[in-house]
Amino acid sequence: MDTGGSKGGMKSDINVTPLVDIVLVLLIIFIVITPAVNNAVKLPLAKHAPKVDQQADAGQKYLTLMLTSKRNDKYEVIGPGAVLIDDKDAKDERFFINDEGQRQKLEDYINRNVSQLNDKRVFVKADADLPFKYINELFQSCRKGGADEASIVTSEDKDTKKEGGN
Repeated sequence: MDTGGSKGGMKSDINVTPLVDIVLVLLIIFIVITPAVNNAVKLPLAKHAPKVDQQADAGQKYLTLMLTSKRNDKYEVIGPGAVLIDDKDAKDERFFINDEGQRQKLEDYINRNVSQLNDKRVFVKADADLPFKYINELFQSCRKGGADEASIVTSEDKDTKKEGGN
């Protein structure tokens, strides 16, 4: 009895037509659904932080620190620079977080100033090229100094201003 081909064996070819049909149906479903999913899910990815003045109530004050970076001759960041106070009355104040004595003075300064505020929040402005580990050290000093919260303040992109001007 001859069951398969002319040579006597069984024929074992796979019929790929149903597989191709299923793949094409799935492809059409994904093509139709993908734009609907992308338009439905919108994540708030803001490039700019709200300005400190917009967050504050009238007359509310905040302590703002500026962390500079130390650079070499090739203008590469080699470490943290001075911590400055963003206040016209305290422009001469400078602290260095990599020195333990200076860090303690900074924590005492933060404690003196934050204890007088209703909202014990500290804003930090830092050089964009500075590694986050130095900013984190400043956050830890703020916490030790008695601040309830420390936030990074960012500035607007300068590229968008250039595009609007041209």
